[in-house]
Amino acid sequence: MAAGVLPEPGTEYGPCVEPCQHIDCAGTRADAASPCQECGQPIGYGRRFYAVGDAKPGQRRTLSHATCLEATIDRR
Repeated sequence: MAAGVLPEPGTEYGPCVEPCQHIDCAGTRADAASPCQECGQPIGYGRRFYAVGDAKPGQRRTLSHATCLEATIDRR
């Protein structure tokens, strides 16, 4: 499993700085605002995270900060 990182708004691969109608920008913003499955804080930008499990059709995927999930696994 590889961790991902959401690029900051306004960077080369990040969402637009200003509000826009781009589907990719909306998806990145939604992922950044998604709560971490482990700590409940937003995933945010520029921080490693994992997509945990499979999303059912019509549902957003569940995300966890890499540090939070790795710490949980280490405790087991």
